[in-house]
Amino acid sequence: MQVTGVTVSYRSLWRRKAVLHDVSLSIDSGRLVAVVGPNGAGKTTLFTVLMGFRGPDGGRCDIDGMQPAVYRRTRGIGYVAEESRLPSGWTVRQFLRRAVDLSPTAVDGEAEYRRAIARTRLERDALSQPLSSCSKGTRRRIAFAWARVGDPQLYVLDEPFSGLDPASRAYLREELQQLRDSGRTVLMASHEVAEVGRLADVALIIHGGRLRRAEHTGSDSQALAAALEAELLRAEASDDGR
Repeated sequence: MQVTGVTVSYRSLWRRKAVLHDVSLSIDSGRLVAVVGPNGAGKTTLFTVLMGFRGPDGGRCDIDGMQPAVYRRTRGIGYVAEESRLPSGWTVRQFLRRAVDLSPTAVDGEAEYRRAIARTRLERDALSQPLSSCSKGTRRRIAFAWARVGDPQLYVLDEPFSGLDPASRAYLREELQQLRDSGRTVLMASHEVAEVGRLADVALIIHGGRLRRAEHTGSDSQALAAALEAELLRAEASDDGR
């Protein structure tokens, strides 16, 4: 994935507000890259561009030489949004069956469906429950099982650990480690530096719509988490002093 000079702004009633400023990044295959920043830093906007949900105002984004929307339609991207808004009237089984039907890369539909069901690690009775009755942690497991249908090479995860209980965190952490170990590319937005310290091969800081590489990438997990937290606190303090 190659992002070069991407800028994005949103128009309000009276003015245009810049959200991303000349963002550039390059992600090698088989890496878990974390974009770390506070709420409102531009993480979700960056991910909408990477998914091809909207085009940038300036700059460009390419995934294997394709525009993001084309890549997503032909090869699939494992995407999990920050809020898992699942169709409330559907059961888990119905939802994952639909995921298989829509996947551009699923070959054996029945086998893919069985794998998706197994990835949720839910009891048989829970699979027939409506999604509206599921806890947030369970909905996140289901959303992640959807994202993995068709075994895409690229995953884009927006705040995947947000609001999860310890058991759901452990589940997601294990899934992400499996993806990284299998050579998949994972781009994860988060403001939770402890999880980033545990998982990331590369950490990037985003603040005020500007992106830069963290200076302490490659440290042990606790040192990296502490360094990221300190950098974010310094960035927020500089804003307060303006």
